[in-house]
Amino acid sequence: MHSRSGARGFTLLEMLVAAFIMAIVAGLGWRGLDSVAQSRSSAAQRMDEATQLQLAMQQMRADLAAAIDGGAQLPAVSLAGNGDLLILRRVEEPLGADLRAWSTALPEHAGDLQVVRWGLRDGQLLRWAGAPAAATGPLLQSMRQASGAGIVLLDSVQAMKVLVFRYAGTGAQRQSGAWVNPYTAADGLQGGAGNPLLALLRTPAAVRLELQLQGRTLRGWVQRAFLLEARQ
Repeated sequence: MHSRSGARGFTLLEMLVAAFIMAIVAGLGWRGLDSVAQSRSSAAQRMDEATQLQLAMQQMRADLAAAIDGGAQLPAVSLAGNGDLLILRRVEEPLGADLRAWSTALPEHAGDLQVVRWGLRDGQLLRWAGAPAAATGPLLQSMRQASGAGIVLLDSVQAMKVLVFRYAGTGAQRQSGAWVNPYTAADGLQGGAGNPLLALLRTPAAVRLELQLQGRTLRGWVQRAFLLEARQ
């Protein structure tokens, strides 16, 4: 006599235990995926903020590399009354004019100067570029007041500080120096307007920019120093 074996299915309790285990595994997997997604989002945010900061500092470096002394009323670097940084710079020269040539330069403005303004507005670092000019009047007007809408170069900036590096005294004493306010006079400067050192006073050896960032990933003080190439 042969025994007949029937197929045995899962009981309700076994199904509930399996479903419970699958729910735990799915929850752990979701938490892992969510953590990876958040890490990728944070990394992307940090990359975006770092790239924005790098591009802003590259523009600052380009402006200061082209800074030039324009006389007693037109210093190469100065501060406006509201703390904005003012840079008197050469306008880009057409290719072939000199070693500082740009393919995007307009020939009609070759040799002109322009005033570039950097300042904070509502937590944003902005840059204004005045119209190129050869006469002193329009340049002075650009130094007194920003023209047009500024271009936002950096977000989430709480504070900005500017210092310049000035050599102390003359002769052998000029081997030392200090970071000071842009309006601070050099020690031992004598001789009035005819003193050739006045041009060096208006064109410091370097500029230091300090920014207090309040971004999602970049926070705290950031400091950058720029050498001025157009010293006489």
